[in-house]
Amino acid sequence: MEKYNNFNQNKIQDNLKNNISRKTILKIYDKVDSTNNQAKDLIESSIAELKLLKNDKLFVFAADSQLAGRGRRGHSWLSSDPASMAVSFLFKPNSNTDKIPQITAAAALAVQDTFNFFDLKTVIKWPNDILVDHKKICGILSELVLNRKNEAFVVVGCGINLNNEFFASEIQAIATSYYLEKNKKINKNIFLARLIEKIETHITNYFSGSRENIINKWKKRLNLTGKKIDFIHNGEKQTGFIKEVLDSGNLLVVLADGREKELQSATTSLDYQSLSKYND
Repeated sequence: MEKYNNFNQNKIQDNLKNNISRKTILKIYDKVDSTNNQAKDLIESSIAELKLLKNDKLFVFAADSQLAGRGRRGHSWLSSDPASMAVSFLFKPNSNTDKIPQITAAAALAVQDTFNFFDLKTVIKWPNDILVDHKKICGILSELVLNRKNEAFVVVGCGINLNNEFFASEIQAIATSYYLEKNKKINKNIFLARLIEKIETHITNYFSGSRENIINKWKKRLNLTGKKIDFIHNGEKQTGFIKEVLDSGNLLVVLADGREKELQSATTSLDYQSLSKYND
């Protein structure tokens, strides 16, 4: 399975469109703690390479095995198996750093579009997971990083289950992979090439004036407005109707007693299985 599960820089480059290939700088590793950490190390250590970001270059950090991946709220993301994909993208926004927190929306669209390209239907789970039949196939973590000059950079990390044939018992019921859904293997290099192209398109658009279109597309694909759902907020289980997904990414929910409450992802977890219970 090595030809499917191991990154090959030349193979990735050969499968990129020429205009994307010329601007992409690949950093490929056998094993790392975290691809997000590799991107942050470059921000701290390489002034020369960072200058390339100002010339519209895209840095991509990918590893066959990631030993200390992280998810939302400090949760770990298990991606030590080369059958999965650990990849991070580094960007230098020219302005509007206040808009950086919603960059995850652009990344989620890119991942979903990539799976669509390979004929797998997925759902974007608010705010930053990709699901198939309520099981997680991808997690996304975006981080704002400031260097010593107080310049802002964005690191977008994706952990994606591709050729995994099984999962550890503690996540077996909530995780899936491309292989388990399609019963066939996929070449990581080709998948990453398509993902790079989708990421470049969506995030470039996000920073170049099409943020509103990206956010609106993300809201539409979330398909949550008007839906009744169970959720846990600050450790308490509640039920409500989602009145609106706000531009900030927060949810405006109407509770059972008629009160409206704005929910943030940092303190809220949605029960997606309850969507079928209440709304089908």
